[in-house]
Amino acid sequence: MAYLTLAVCAAAIPLCYAGIMGLQRSAFEKEENRKRKILRTVPEYLVMVLSETALVRLWWARGQSTVLDLVFLSMTVVIIGMSVLCMTDYWETVVPNRILLGMLAAFILILGVEATASFENVVSIFYSIVLGFVFTLIAFGLSYFVSRGNIGAGDIKLALVLGLMMTGEYVVGAVVYGCLASAAFSIVMLLRKKIGRKDKIPFVPFLYLGVIIRCWIG
Repeated sequence: MAYLTLAVCAAAIPLCYAGIMGLQRSAFEKEENRKRKILRTVPEYLVMVLSETALVRLWWARGQSTVLDLVFLSMTVVIIGMSVLCMTDYWETVVPNRILLGMLAAFILILGVEATASFENVVSIFYSIVLGFVFTLIAFGLSYFVSRGNIGAGDIKLALVLGLMMTGEYVVGAVVYGCLASAAFSIVMLLRKKIGRKDKIPFVPFLYLGVIIRCWIG
């Protein structure tokens, strides 16, 4: 059962990515992105490799998870959703609401199914779910006011969704690693004079990287 769970979740990453991106592509503003063929670019290949390795590492770290592992299933949805959002933010600097809603809907469905199979499993991580949400609410809420609104609303909504789905066990590390990666990249680009102090860079790819790093750690 454990290996079957891993195989299904691993296959779901590229399949769901292609399906979701196929639906989202028509909403892109840039014509080149509307005509873009899915899973035909180097950044997409890299994202797929990173996502698959992160999933396998997470599966192994959690004791070879089965379908009864609520956190593993939720993290699989997070990895799939972040794979898509990483590319939409990279290409269009946008975090589509319908993808966030889709991630939430999948999370609620997983909670419902798990509750019917083992209500104790859902209860056992309830406080961690609340902790993750509160952490992202405070961290990104403060960042929004300190930056005077320079942080996009899409980034904040994504962070809150991740806070719920990743629980406090994983989201704190993901956010920290993502922020460190973003800061390091910005410093390098500033020193090379590729960007100015007032220039904005897409944050979701770095948050995606933070999620991947947290999964690799186990």
